[in-house]
Amino acid sequence: MSDRSRGRMVETIRQLIAELLVRRVKDPRVGDVSILRVELSRDCSTAKIFYNLIGGGAADAEAAAAGLASCRGYLRGQVKRAVRLRVIPELIFIYDASLDRAMHIEELIDSIRADEEGRPGNEDGGEGDR
Repeated sequence: MSDRSRGRMVETIRQLIAELLVRRVKDPRVGDVSILRVELSRDCSTAKIFYNLIGGGAADAEAAAAGLASCRGYLRGQVKRAVRLRVIPELIFIYDASLDRAMHIEELIDSIRADEEGRPGNEDGGEGDR
């Protein structure tokens, strides 16, 4: 399979899974799941589907993982209908915490800025002449 057709296949699987989770899967545990990316193995036997939660926490992540596990067979069947492959990939859902870490780092930076702005003797916002 060429890189171009592999890229199209990956994007098709990503869009299909995302659409099915929003429109067809009725499990409330997967309502806030956002599909970030899909990695298809070289032999197309597995598809790692990286997801995050919109406004969710650690407890929500566990519930979402259970919800995704329960609808995995249905999603794989839908992929089988939509995608022409000899082997239908096994779907592996992986929680991607990179957005959570980025938001945490941004909160830390904001709190540092707020602390620096609140210090006495720092009215002009600078550290003097440079």
